[in-house]
Amino acid sequence: MSFHHILFPVDFSARCYGAVPFVKSLATRYGAAVTLVHVVEPPLTWASVDGAYSGEGNQSELKMDAEQKLAGFAIQQFAGMPVTRMVEEGDPGKCITELAHSWNVDLIMMPSHARGAFRRTILGSVTAAAMHDCECAIWTGVHLEDPPPPAHTEIKTIICAVELTPESASLLKYAKEIGLETGAAVHIVHAVPAAEVAVEAQFDQPLEIFLQDFAREEIAKLQTKAETNFDSCVEMGSVSKIVHETAERFNADLIIIGRGIVNRFAGDLRTEAYGIMREAPCPVISI
Repeated sequence: MSFHHILFPVDFSARCYGAVPFVKSLATRYGAAVTLVHVVEPPLTWASVDGAYSGEGNQSELKMDAEQKLAGFAIQQFAGMPVTRMVEEGDPGKCITELAHSWNVDLIMMPSHARGAFRRTILGSVTAAAMHDCECAIWTGVHLEDPPPPAHTEIKTIICAVELTPESASLLKYAKEIGLETGAAVHIVHAVPAAEVAVEAQFDQPLEIFLQDFAREEIAKLQTKAETNFDSCVEMGSVSKIVHETAERFNADLIIIGRGIVNRFAGDLRTEAYGIMREAPCPVISI
């Protein structure tokens, strides 16, 4: 596994500036090309009294201003690094997805915005659209208002959140490769939904203990298939809460989750996937 082309959507927000050290760190480690893209959205239009339509500003001027601003951003933030700059027009989520496909991007790095209750729920419309429609890995970071110290961009500890599905074997292999390439320790975490009532299961064990033992057995099978031997943590509770607590306990620098829990039909797993990324104390890569 290696990243060859990183797409970095730039909106000039504080979180965008906070993500720059992470982009530079991964690009340097993997020798990846970096493309900076800023999307100028069409101005809002409305019908006037005389029937004519009006818009906010001149689109060509907005694009020209954006190109100048992106050029300054590249010079200031990526001095000494070769980067490609692009200014597109249209819907940001759609533009990012189309660029990722056409340019064979294998990693999109984007800070996630949470403006208002609805956007907090979906983690930001642009991020949600990219995660749903793009096939490549997506790096997200939420708590990026302030640029991190240089040491915090290094990957020393990885938390891999797994489901008990066959696809998780591939996720473990992915985590193994990143761990080998970065020298990071990898820990597995799996959350078992807490039982509301303690009932007896087979072998006279409480349901909670039975479910935890079952999860450990399934994780062991997945590790055999993936040829890994990571430490694993199996806890009772909500996925986002358990992943958050585990990441904090190990002072994780990166959380890896499978895209399957995002693109599956709407339900608890999708909610938990967004919850992991929204509440994570460190960046998250979804594949």
